[in-house]
Amino acid sequence: MEKTAPRRAIQVGQSGLPFPVQLPVAPESSVAPEASDGEIDQAAPSPYGVPPLVPISAEEEFRLRAILKERKIDTLIHFTRLENLASILNYGLMARQMIETDARIGRVQTNQPELPSEWQSMIALNISFPDYRLFYRMQEQRGYEWVVLVYDAALLTQQSFFSFIFPAANLIRTPIFAKEIAPRLQSVSTFEDLFKDTDTVRRRLLQIPDAYPTHPYSELLLPETIANQYLKEVHFYNEYKFDQWCFQNQGLAGIIDKNLWQIGLTYFSPRMDYANWRTASR
Repeated sequence: MEKTAPRRAIQVGQSGLPFPVQLPVAPESSVAPEASDGEIDQAAPSPYGVPPLVPISAEEEFRLRAILKERKIDTLIHFTRLENLASILNYGLMARQMIETDARIGRVQTNQPELPSEWQSMIALNISFPDYRLFYRMQEQRGYEWVVLVYDAALLTQQSFFSFIFPAANLIRTPIFAKEIAPRLQSVSTFEDLFKDTDTVRRRLLQIPDAYPTHPYSELLLPETIANQYLKEVHFYNEYKFDQWCFQNQGLAGIIDKNLWQIGLTYFSPRMDYANWRTASR
């Protein structure tokens, strides 16, 4: 097979809480606020279901488009095991629940923390940059057998989504979720709140780019398979990993647009404000 030369990765530039509750900043060793004994059983299934999906109104879509344009938000990020890439390139990015019921798909590797069972029809995406705290921990545990998928943020104007200031897998399990958080998850206001200053974080002082959410672990959940028409780039950690994958998937690699491939540490590194989050809990 004639190997297609990847383009080199180029780093892209870039709250008050959106919910009426004060949550602590997650410590470096975790990805979200931990529950005190007796408050939340992290192992138990969530008693809270997915709120009914509400199609975005024309007015809200106009407002969302304005936010994306003003902040230059043009990418959404999803990191996954390298072994899942071939399946994604064949069938799109699918939620765990859909994968388990689709006879075409073999076994795929999922990561912790997992969404409660009621939410496993959802796909998690980060805005503009990965949740590097979680991603770094995953890399420490399992090495660099990962790829980072970059999607066009325009898909947010095409389907419903839920905005979470903290990782959804943890926030859904909080006692206040059903009454105080769930009703606001689909509003454009909640999405906009992800980019606001908080009592302890000043974006300008930390030089957080406009396109990045204030908290590095904020995420979006989308309820549908993400078609590959929205896939802009696939980032590999280094050339060796790229060459190895191409050799093992020659038929697929040979028909993929070479402009999709990227090599570099752009999305495998922490955000520029990592020092703030490293010391936030001390």
